[in-house]
Amino acid sequence: MTGNGSDSEPSALVIGGGLAGIAAAGRLAESGWRVTLLEARTSLGGRAFSFADRESGVELDNGQHVIVGACRNLMEFLERIGVSDLWHVQPRLNVDVYDRAGRGGKLYGLGGPAPAHLLAAFITYRHLSLGDKLRAVRGVIAAMRANRSAPEMETTSFYDWLRAHGQSERCIYNLWNVIIEGTLNDNIRDVSAAMGLMITQDGLLQGRREINIGHPLVPLGQAIGAPCEAYLHDLGVRTLLGCPAHAVEASADGRVQRVVAGGGREWSADVYVSAAPFWVLPGLIPDRLAEQAPFNSLTGLRASPIVNVHLEYDRPVMDGDFCYFLDNPLQWVFNTSRIRGSDPRRDGQLLAVSISAAWDHIDLPRAELADRIAEEMRAAFPRARQARLVRSIVVKQRNATFRCTPGAQRMRPGPVTASPNLFLAGEWTDTGWPSTMEGAIISGYNAAAAVMSRFGAAPGTAEEKSGRPMV
Repeated sequence: MTGNGSDSEPSALVIGGGLAGIAAAGRLAESGWRVTLLEARTSLGGRAFSFADRESGVELDNGQHVIVGACRNLMEFLERIGVSDLWHVQPRLNVDVYDRAGRGGKLYGLGGPAPAHLLAAFITYRHLSLGDKLRAVRGVIAAMRANRSAPEMETTSFYDWLRAHGQSERCIYNLWNVIIEGTLNDNIRDVSAAMGLMITQDGLLQGRREINIGHPLVPLGQAIGAPCEAYLHDLGVRTLLGCPAHAVEASADGRVQRVVAGGGREWSADVYVSAAPFWVLPGLIPDRLAEQAPFNSLTGLRASPIVNVHLEYDRPVMDGDFCYFLDNPLQWVFNTSRIRGSDPRRDGQLLAVSISAAWDHIDLPRAELADRIAEEMRAAFPRARQARLVRSIVVKQRNATFRCTPGAQRMRPGPVTASPNLFLAGEWTDTGWPSTMEGAIISGYNAAAAVMSRFGAAPGTAEEKSGRPMV
């Protein structure tokens, strides 16, 4: 058995090296705890990672990761690990939206206070009729006034709420679902009104910068993985990669005593933070703990899939950084070459198609799915009809995000558990956010705050050296 602490130096063991586990480990280490982090993969970042394409050697992301200006904790975290310059956020919202016939519209923001910054976009948006534009304005006003914490908001869908507030089918799918589907990775019919209103109130209407879209300028391994490893190393965190946790062992009173990891190695600490996925955690802990709250509610949570298709063409077929397609399996198309600053005249053009709530695609054979997406690209981009598709790479993520369905909020636990020394982190915990990188960071901070609330900071250290508020 490997011990990690002493009477004068409290120790913590973090299970999982995604953003939630990294945030928890970093906060605890900054507050004087001796921290060990176990990660099953050979790199940090969890579901935000990149890999080298075997044929071309090009580093590709597992999926196109997007942030918005409202992700304040994530923005601060990126600054903390020294990579804020590797992420770009639009100075103002600017999204091209195309319908099946190729007609273009635009969602954009202007200066001025919210929600007036969106007024011009609503007036000029080509995918709504005049009547729908008036309905959309009434819907925005209703959303501004709504109490998303009311119990009924958690038991009804956002679609039903919008219909009850005068929104037409066209308005819902050509406007509201553009915002919701990519953010919550689910169809607007299937998300709770509470979470739909959260996205609307805190993102769309909170301020003119909150809805601005951002993305990494380099592969995620450079934008997240390697910098996080350096960040934890500098804090003295012992990071063990390729070391999956197999079992969490606890005494009869529920106190965790050790974690059994790969190779039969055992690790012990004073406190433990699990940042494992919600579908993995119940299989790690003893049955007697799994049957207690909050663990017994995790079986009610569900996950939603995302499919990404990377397409390499021999010449440019797309202008701009990204665009959205209505009523089209393409959904979001990102110009990876442009985002990364590659020269398409020399290198061809690399694009990424990101499909949220990909129920219709997740079980298709990769070759068939790639052919379908390539055909849709030829229909949507005239220049793709003359270009040669050099290669396509399909990345499937069956459990990409947890689903914010009506009633799901009741199943999201806080950081404290029935075990006196086991705490929870993960974007699926109760953060007030959907399944995003921002939610993951918040959950890690919440777990560290709960640990220090119960056990205190290490002797002789400030609980929060940087002066940044705990969330």
